[in-house]
This record gives sequence, C-alpha cells and structure tokens, in this order.
Amino acid sequence: MDWITFIVQWLHVLLGITWFGYSLALAIFFIPAVSRLSIPTQREIGAALGERATPIIDVIAPTILVLGVIRGTLLGPIDSLADLFGTAYGITFVVALLAIVATFLWGRIVIVRAVDELAVAPLTADGGPTPELDAALARAKRVAGLELVGFMVIFTCMILMRFGL
Repeated sequence: MDWITFIVQWLHVLLGITWFGYSLALAIFFIPAVSRLSIPTQREIGAALGERATPIIDVIAPTILVLGVIRGTLLGPIDSLADLFGTAYGITFVVALLAIVATFLWGRIVIVRAVDELAVAPLTADGGPTPELDAALARAKRVAGLELVGFMVIFTCMILMRFGL
C-alpha cells in the first residue's frame, strides 16, 4: 500500500465530509431548529456559529482543493495537459476543481453577505419580523440552498473519478 496516497486521500475525504456535512447539517437540522427561537436568540446563536465556522471553513476548503490536486496529479493519473483535457477523468477533474472553487467563493462571498444582511435587518418595536427581515431571511435560505447544488456537483465528480470517469 502507498501510505502517502492513503493519507492524502483520507484527509481529502475527511475534510470534504466535514465541509459538506456542515452545510447539510445547517440546512437540514440547524436552520429549522433555530428558526423556532426568538429573533434575538437566533441572531446570537448565528453570530456565534459564524465566528466559529467561517475561519475553519476558510482553512478546510483550500486544503481540500490542494489535496485533490495532489491526489489527481502527483499521486494520480493526470500527468499532462493532454490527460487533463483529453480524458474523461481529466475533464471530470477540471469540473470538480471549478465546482469546489465556485462553491467556496459562493459561500464565502454570497452566503456571508446574505447572513450579514440578515443580522442587521430591522425588527418591529416588539422584536418581531419586518418585511425587510423576511426578505433577508428568504434570500439567506435561497443562497444557502444553492450552495448545496455546488456540493452535489462536487460529490458526483468524486464518484465519477473513483470509477475512472
């Protein structure tokens, strides 16, 4: 067994599970559960989560990318540009690279901005939601859901590459 390849693959998959799992857990468990709490409590929990998660994802996502490039090139079948653009594996590899970059940038720019707007949306005098808050919440849910599309593309590419496609 090639231990270097094993370690790179193991870390790549573990970090990918962490990032993708975090996004899925937010969409499936966290957001629906926290949505039942008062708006000030939602904001407090959301701010604490963002302070913890953002710097971690800022390390995990680029590390996944670097490990994936190492796994596909130095430790994998891509030895040249001809392999990269002339084989099914190479094309799937390029799609996966583009998808991970796009998904990371989408989360880091679009989702973070939507969450920041949500955090400062005004409340009614009694602390209830305003139309501005409702619109900000709908946008935040929409852009977070679109991130999952990026993960589905990445996940599909990983499965295809496992089978040499």
